[in-house]
Amino acid sequence: MRRIALGLLLVTAAPSDATAAARAHDGGTLRLAVLPEVRADRWGDTPEGAVLRSLVAAPLCHLEAGGRVQAVLASTQRSADAVSVVLRTGARFPSGTPLGAAELARAWTRAIERSPVARAALAPVRDAAATLEQQARGRGGTLVLPLAHPWPDLESTLCHPALAPIAGEGPGGGIGPYAPDGADRGRAVPSFPDGRPHPDAFAVTALSRRAAQRALETRTAQVLLGDGGEPSAPALLATYLVSRPGSRPLVALLEPRLDRAALVRSFVGAPAAAMPGLLPPALGGPERGAASGSPGRGSGTAVLMYAADRPAQRAVAQRLQILLRDAGVQLTLAPRTPEALDRDWRTGQGDLALRSVLLPPAPAAALAVVLELAGDASASRRELAPLGALADAGERAARTRERALQLSATLPVLPLYAEGLRARLDPALVDVRRDGFGLWMLDDAWWP
Repeated sequence: MRRIALGLLLVTAAPSDATAAARAHDGGTLRLAVLPEVRADRWGDTPEGAVLRSLVAAPLCHLEAGGRVQAVLASTQRSADAVSVVLRTGARFPSGTPLGAAELARAWTRAIERSPVARAALAPVRDAAATLEQQARGRGGTLVLPLAHPWPDLESTLCHPALAPIAGEGPGGGIGPYAPDGADRGRAVPSFPDGRPHPDAFAVTALSRRAAQRALETRTAQVLLGDGGEPSAPALLATYLVSRPGSRPLVALLEPRLDRAALVRSFVGAPAAAMPGLLPPALGGPERGAASGSPGRGSGTAVLMYAADRPAQRAVAQRLQILLRDAGVQLTLAPRTPEALDRDWRTGQGDLALRSVLLPPAPAAALAVVLELAGDASASRRELAPLGALADAGERAARTRERALQLSATLPVLPLYAEGLRARLDPALVDVRRDGFGLWMLDDAWWP
């Protein structure tokens, strides 16, 4: 149950037993122990980073595990050829500026400049960049998204953390149940549109793995981000090896030598799964790959870019370097920050890149992200329009899985593995739910 605004409680002269019980659950500081790589994930690209980010930069809506969309900062209205995003009153940035259509349009313009997921989510919007530019000059509380083709999954995709409205740079410019109170702390926002959180504050401490585990065991932290996790939870952080058209022979050399299950066991760790298809097993993708041909030999040099702040990516990149060296190719590793990786790849740097993306839980929307990584806008439009024309969700999902299998041999995108949320909770923590992306929603959490 979400706590109502503090001001309303003050005018209640004789609270009921239920209200008194709710008050007893309020207060205190929610303490989160995080591993250093989680703290460095400022844009929330990983599940752990997205959970941390949501405390100060909430998404527009919550996508529940069953697929239902719950409004947080906005609701949606659909017409025959457009979706209107209706922003809720009371949503304000830390500067005090209200969230209006112009502010959301500017936030999304920045998002599509740095996030392939944001670009894919808005790909069904007709002339998305021009539409956002036009509405960034307007006023009002409704942002209208004209559709280039039918897309039933748009409303749920707008709940993705990549589309959380941010003013300027850094998640501290978002609108969340908490307002930043220094670099690693936050204080509850009584006027948050979805209601204030139960804890009065949160505090984040970056610790080594052993120290973080100890903090959870001794209850000096209620949440640990970056270690543990439930194997049965959705694994939607998908990692792909993306190649330039001229680098496809390198992938042909690599694939027969690639053991995805060994990559997961040796370098990634649980909760994670090998991903032999374009869609992860959690979305109905294949759990076994087709038999590969005999390993060949090559020559020459190539550059592989990867995210420097993700130890698993670094380890996998080093393994791919060894595999290609055995095939006769000298592979140079080029670490980048997540933002620089997206920017440099789009400007033509590198021959190969490891790209990790948090996929939407709808197969068609997930395939849209894969097509965005492939970098062929015309192919993306050709594939998405027929899928969007299928109104029945089950039929659309089945057709998407079929097309993903057919496209796997043609796209310059080699699937590797998918990861789930790595996190643990104090057993005393109550009302922590998992959303449709497999992420924890912590703003309703409380403890006796």
